[in-house]
Amino acid sequence: MDVLLKSRIKLNYQTEVIANYDREQLQDPMKKHSKHQIWQLGFSSTIVLVSLNSLGIQAIAQPTYDSHVLLSQNANSSTPNLSALEIFRQAYENRYTWNPQFPGYTAAVEFKYGQETHKGNIRVNSDMSVEVTGISNEQARQNVENSLRMMVVHRRRVPFEQEHNNKTFKLGATDNNGAVEIFEQGEKTEAKYKISNRQLIQVNRTLGNSAVTVDTLDTKNTPEGYLATHYRTTSRQLQTKQIVGEEESEDTYNKIGDYYLLQKQVLRAFQGGKVIDSAELNFSDIKLNS
Repeated sequence: MDVLLKSRIKLNYQTEVIANYDREQLQDPMKKHSKHQIWQLGFSSTIVLVSLNSLGIQAIAQPTYDSHVLLSQNANSSTPNLSALEIFRQAYENRYTWNPQFPGYTAAVEFKYGQETHKGNIRVNSDMSVEVTGISNEQARQNVENSLRMMVVHRRRVPFEQEHNNKTFKLGATDNNGAVEIFEQGEKTEAKYKISNRQLIQVNRTLGNSAVTVDTLDTKNTPEGYLATHYRTTSRQLQTKQIVGEEESEDTYNKIGDYYLLQKQVLRAFQGGKVIDSAELNFSDIKLNS
């Protein structure tokens, strides 16, 4: 069962959190994709989500902000303002990440795509490296490995100063729901975000000839922060704004010991508002390394 998606974006990323990945060329937007490429294409559920899943945790006892205050640029105002940098940093530092004591874990994995089912075992090490064994189909094994590696990106803890040392931030507009736009500018990259209640709910980036928007649709709250559990990526041609790809991912996390670990991930591809393909990862017998 082939996948007829209109865009395929290759992203070369570093295993760091939030939007610190290098960008490669956009390939033929009308190219026909082979089996399992939906999983590889799933930047919506993984790489781009670095900017969503790693940013925003509902921290306890932290002050909320008022969008009207945020937009006030009057230097003479007696109302204390939060700068764009402060808003963005607050969201970044409110993320759920694994602490330095994270021991790693093992699990059994089942990868479903179309009529195919592949079973094996995975190991995530304390140094964030990933191993997948027991799956004879190399393409399926790589799909599982890539998904885990990109999941680890979201869980890795990196200080804000290290991740955003050379970035500048600027406030934008506030929408009707109170979400505030933040513009980020770096030496080679730029992006626009929406932040609400210390959660990053949307990221917009230009990747080659494609404009990509990622929206968070649902989250899981934990005492340590929140995890994005349902999110949609929409890719459009930069000039025409025509939609060339839509994907959604739904993730399920469970707490094992002191850590929230991925138990299930379902990825769906859309065309014309209809589901045209899907893939699923299920993890069981999850055990923390001793």
